[in-house]
Amino acid sequence: MENAIRSMTGFGRGSHATSEVEVVTEIKTVNHRFLDISVRMPRMYGPLEPQVRKVVSDRIGRGKIDVTITRVGGRAGVVEVVLDHGLAASLHRCLLELKENYGLKGDITVADMLSMKEIVVPLEKDQIIEQEWPTVEASLNAAVGALDEMRKVEGAALWNDIEKRLESIRNVAQRIAPIADQVPEAAKERLVKRIHELTGGLELDQERLVQEVALIADRADVTEELIRLQSHVDQFLACGREGSPLGRKLDFLLQELHREVNTVGSKSASTDIATYVVDLKTEVEKIREQTQNLE
Repeated sequence: MENAIRSMTGFGRGSHATSEVEVVTEIKTVNHRFLDISVRMPRMYGPLEPQVRKVVSDRIGRGKIDVTITRVGGRAGVVEVVLDHGLAASLHRCLLELKENYGLKGDITVADMLSMKEIVVPLEKDQIIEQEWPTVEASLNAAVGALDEMRKVEGAALWNDIEKRLESIRNVAQRIAPIADQVPEAAKERLVKRIHELTGGLELDQERLVQEVALIADRADVTEELIRLQSHVDQFLACGREGSPLGRKLDFLLQELHREVNTVGSKSASTDIATYVVDLKTEVEKIREQTQNLE
């Protein structure tokens, strides 16, 4: 399923064997803002690292990825032992000089010559190593496939929780709307009561009262914020239908959700609305925690 939502955390293991060698690959991924790939494998496979990285980056868009590749099998076919004749000759001359200068007895043996390990050099055959790439690639693809399945299962669970919280935000916003509509009338009643208390019951200038109530209502009007809040919820859900990668899109929408909720809270002239704002902030924060795990 190409539009699946994937978590950034997971583990996958794969292996592939021929008659001569078996290659085992393990991949572990955790959260990260960008794509960060770390590869550990036998030194002889060093020339294959760019190909390994390409296979991984083609399948995974974001996260910290640890790839571990191990090789089980003989090395006779891929390693050639070479004798450094020049170095051996120099060592032999030095040993003869020691015998002559210091009157040492005994013959110079192979063990004496091999005391300098650099004389015998194991060389890895790049051409043969390249021939093992299909085995490495098959093992790597199997591990990435297993990892992808785990990431999709976890991603689906995370998105299910996010959807529930988005619907909660939508429902809370719908509860706020009728309360917000009552704010101007409530503000008028409080204002009239306060003026009567201060003036001892003098007759009010109705035109001026209407102006003041209109100003209060305008400052407390959260209609636009609630509309945008609902719109951001719709966009959030639409992103989910597109599938991964979607983490960065959701980061932006979360900022917008948080901004609208904060604005509703700052303009709130009702304790009931203030209580609902706390609920909205809680849900937005929970969604933020979940989206940090999504690719």
